[in-house]
Amino acid sequence: MKKILFLFTPVVIGMALLASCNGGAKTGATTAAKTDSTPMAYKASYSSAFTISDSAKNVSEVLQSYKDWEDNKMANGSAYFADTIAWDNSGGGHVVLKRDSMIHYWQKFRDSLASSKIELISAVNLHSTDKNADWVSVWYKQIDTYKTGKVDSNFYNDVNNIVKGKIVYITSFKQALKKK
Repeated sequence: MKKILFLFTPVVIGMALLASCNGGAKTGATTAAKTDSTPMAYKASYSSAFTISDSAKNVSEVLQSYKDWEDNKMANGSAYFADTIAWDNSGGGHVVLKRDSMIHYWQKFRDSLASSKIELISAVNLHSTDKNADWVSVWYKQIDTYKTGKVDSNFYNDVNNIVKGKIVYITSFKQALKKK
């Protein structure tokens, strides 16, 4: 329980800080970004200019992809994956494949499982204002039961890039659950 609180507390605090900073007027699909002139120790190589996006469609599509994984319905992927998908997996690998090939790639692994259960912890819908890019960060616990009977449980944090309503890029980070 301490481990979950340790992991969950920074997310809750961060979300509360974002909510308090972005409580102002809404503009378009995102909450208006407040300019902050506080100097930072590092300059982000991609962006530090993010707002919480008001578009629920991006989160809905990303979460549907997780639900289809859990329900072993990967064939539904054409509804939310772009024609080409890039994936940086939690093992350090990088894969770029056409949608059908990527779905086949994932389906092959999913077929090794008797079940997969996802417990959603957090989904944050972000918009990079300086890059005009949409991202959905998903934090979850996944419990996989292999057909051999082996059970594997991990925390994941995936960051999904959405372009024109489709997932084009996913990067995944994994932390094994510690045994009590």
